[in-house]
Amino acid sequence: MVKHMLLSLILCFSTNIFAAPEFLSVRSYVDTEFESMFEIKVFEYPKIILDCQSFFHQLVIYETIEGSLQRKDSYTLDFSECYQAHEFLYQSQMSKEPVCLMITQEDMSIGLSNKDSDHCK
Repeated sequence: MVKHMLLSLILCFSTNIFAAPEFLSVRSYVDTEFESMFEIKVFEYPKIILDCQSFFHQLVIYETIEGSLQRKDSYTLDFSECYQAHEFLYQSQMSKEPVCLMITQEDMSIGLSNKDSDHCK
């Protein structure tokens, strides 16, 4: 019984470790060849796309595996969330404010703030 409780406790703590949000300091926000699709540049990933053009609006994170770019995660957004994210990123870049992107895998959500790279955590 004690072993079962200990195992449950360890499992609970280990899943909470993976649920912690990831904070990424945004270096730049640039246009792509598509009208409502933008690239968010960060150091941690080779490519992040904010796609407000496709049928399903989303933030897509890519990683490099064995030398090729592959989709790591995708966060679905509704129209207003996608538009608000774009406006926030665009306005922050125009006013030269820092941007912190928070992604949470547990509830598949994103967040944006104007925290600088030292406080983006």
